[in-house]
Amino acid sequence: MICPNCKSEYRPGFTSCSDCGVELVEVLPPPIHQDPEARENERPDLARTSHFLAWFLPMLVLVVLFFGVSVRPGLMGNVFFAVSLFCLMMLANLGSYWMLYQSVRYEKRVGRHALLSFVPFMFVWYSLVRVPLRKEFQGDSEFIR
Repeated sequence: MICPNCKSEYRPGFTSCSDCGVELVEVLPPPIHQDPEARENERPDLARTSHFLAWFLPMLVLVVLFFGVSVRPGLMGNVFFAVSLFCLMMLANLGSYWMLYQSVRYEKRVGRHALLSFVPFMFVWYSLVRVPLRKEFQGDSEFIR
């Protein structure tokens, strides 16, 4: 006789588990094979996503613009260049504040997402990966409120 809950084995004659109080069975049922996608949804931090580096493209453009200014300071005289640099910097800062607010408001483990919010354009990754998961779980996760 075997307890289906704690997997303890008992001699014949026993009918319930002394630890769990569950009825004993002769043979354990076969384990249920879980869908690997369901396992990903249990642990969104381990999910395979191609969006993690989505912040890289705007960050690369910002770095190239800063590099351009450091090599040729006269580029700041170009209105299009100066406005582009200013808009990218403002977008990075506003996105960081948005991500910080969202992580404090919706994440159960705030620390790692709050630190990631200080990386420019990481809010792009957050909005592509974490926000859809938040809508999917709606409080049934240990990671998302």
